[in-house]
Amino acid sequence: FGDLLPELLGGSADLAGSNLTIWKGSEGIQNNPAGNYIHYGVREFGMTAMANGIALHGGFIPYVATFLMFMEYARNAVRMGALMKQRVIHVYTHDSIGLGEDGPTHQPIEQIASLRSTPNLNTWRPADTVESAIAWRSALDRKDGPTALIFSRQNLPHMVRSEQQIDDAAKGGYILAREQG
Repeated sequence: FGDLLPELLGGSADLAGSNLTIWKGSEGIQNNPAGNYIHYGVREFGMTAMANGIALHGGFIPYVATFLMFMEYARNAVRMGALMKQRVIHVYTHDSIGLGEDGPTHQPIEQIASLRSTPNLNTWRPADTVESAIAWRSALDRKDGPTALIFSRQNLPHMVRSEQQIDDAAKGGYILAREQG
């Protein structure tokens, strides 16, 4: 949807290939000041602080991306952006303890609870592509604060749900199945 959102400007902390934030229409600002992609390098705090500055400047919808575990390096900038109610989209991928090859340093445990308790930060953890689309739409529509979008590393199966459940997902939650008995 990059062509439809020329105001979208952002990038990744040197993980674009892993968190899929670079797309065929991406053009780095280092080669073209009118580009739409920033190669931040391995610096989550600097990346997030710069996104806050871009949001404060106005005219763009900044997004940043890294592995969920590495949001720890950006925590203060995430919190400051939330306290200032700045419109930044934080994309966190690799939410999984199934990252055995990367070891425990890459396995997030307490990060979602911390993000959910951050004032003014909307936090989404979609279960599949339908919920991911709903979460992205919410993040793009939101103008009064930041949003965290948290995704797994693994492909997830599509969940069958009713139109009512889809409508309720946009409100933040729904009942997937009623209890028995």
